[in-house]
Amino acid sequence: MDQSSDITICLQQWKKGNEDAAEELVRHLYPFISRIVRTHLPRRDHEEDLIQEILMKTFSRLHQYKGDAPLSHWVSRLALTTCLDRLRAQKIRPEIRWADLSPEDQDVFDASWLEGSSPDASEAIQARDLLDKILSTLSPEDRSLILMTDLEGQSMEEISIATGWGISKIKMRLFRIRTQLRKTMQNLKERL
Repeated sequence: MDQSSDITICLQQWKKGNEDAAEELVRHLYPFISRIVRTHLPRRDHEEDLIQEILMKTFSRLHQYKGDAPLSHWVSRLALTTCLDRLRAQKIRPEIRWADLSPEDQDVFDASWLEGSSPDASEAIQARDLLDKILSTLSPEDRSLILMTDLEGQSMEEISIATGWGISKIKMRLFRIRTQLRKTMQNLKERL
């Protein structure tokens, strides 16, 4: 039996009140939701709390699932919307200035941007923190879009399914986002 058949059976059993089927659905959905949350996690939130919130929303709205698309598409849209709503609520969009960067961030920036080298393992965490600071200048939707394409490697079709946007809108937003990121990086470089 394939995985989609298992999920369909679990959904039918869950609707009949079978708690074991509910646990099986959680086991199936948890890694999938966890990956989305890790990618789009708002800075001040805990991963597990957000995953639990999405699972609760999923089960409270599961009666709305029509089955005309795979359950993973339906859940991914719910998870992404929840993360974006949380990001919007935090209203994080600070401008980054060179003076705001720690000496370690400045070193990582110098090595990555100016010298074109990749950080070694000891600088990887610092590089991730710097990347988070730079990405935090974007709107929640733009941040998620750039992460889906450049970090997760999702196709335009996958992003279209997850966001509900047309492919041309996605391409235009990506062009604008990348231009904005280049400008942010150039501003940091000029302030050296």
